[in-house]
Amino acid sequence: MKRLLLLSLFIPLVSFGQDQSVDNNYYDKNISTIYWEVNGVKRNAIVYIPEKDLLKNAPLIFVWHGHGGSAEKFIKRFPIYKFWREAVVVFPQGVNSKSPWDIKAERTGWQYQIGDYEDRDVKFFDIMYTYFLDSFSIDDERIYCVGSSNGGAFTYMLLQLRPKIFAAAAPAITANVGLKSIYQMNLPSIPIFHTSGKKEFSFSKQKKLVDYIINEKEAKYLGYWNNNILTKHYKSDKGDLIWFTHNDGHRWRTKDTQMIFDFFKEIKP
Repeated sequence: MKRLLLLSLFIPLVSFGQDQSVDNNYYDKNISTIYWEVNGVKRNAIVYIPEKDLLKNAPLIFVWHGHGGSAEKFIKRFPIYKFWREAVVVFPQGVNSKSPWDIKAERTGWQYQIGDYEDRDVKFFDIMYTYFLDSFSIDDERIYCVGSSNGGAFTYMLLQLRPKIFAAAAPAITANVGLKSIYQMNLPSIPIFHTSGKKEFSFSKQKKLVDYIINEKEAKYLGYWNNNILTKHYKSDKGDLIWFTHNDGHRWRTKDTQMIFDFFKEIKP
């Protein structure tokens, strides 16, 4: 029922004249590039598809790279499919997008705010989401969203615009939620794992964001999560919050992939 309601919601938003084609030129035979046409623009994602014997009620994970990044680079930085071989993992590729640090849109990424570019990246997500649910045996109670920097901001946007889809989310190194003020944000009641680098320029803003989420969730501090002294675990009936603060700057650390996997795996449908 959940799936049918969501698909009917998306039909007016997107032109479904997508041209799906697949390019298998990767070191792992389960990894391919899939192409779609979204409102006349060809878009693509690098996708890990499990072996057929594992592909039953599979989790679905969307992973969004940062501004100036690429799906090809980020699949190497965040190889969660190596830990979760039964999950379908999607690494979408961004297109040139404006940001306060790239006003000429010379680098790839995602819309900086809700409504930018007529929400073209949200429409891209809608098409991919529908495609994977139609094409594979996906467990719609185990759909997750991960993003780094600009991709982390886009993760927060999707949580607000598509609140009934995700079981949990892991936005990283971002203080942007797609709105002029974080106090306008309305998040669904799901667990969130937010990553911050203590040396990055936006750390104080991220702390304000995390504090706001804690307050909105009416969450209570429990201590460390999974015995990791770099984490703070806040318990809430509206979905727990884990705040992981590493000692580096504005970067996604490949070695932290295991933590995101552990976080998603502990979420019970």
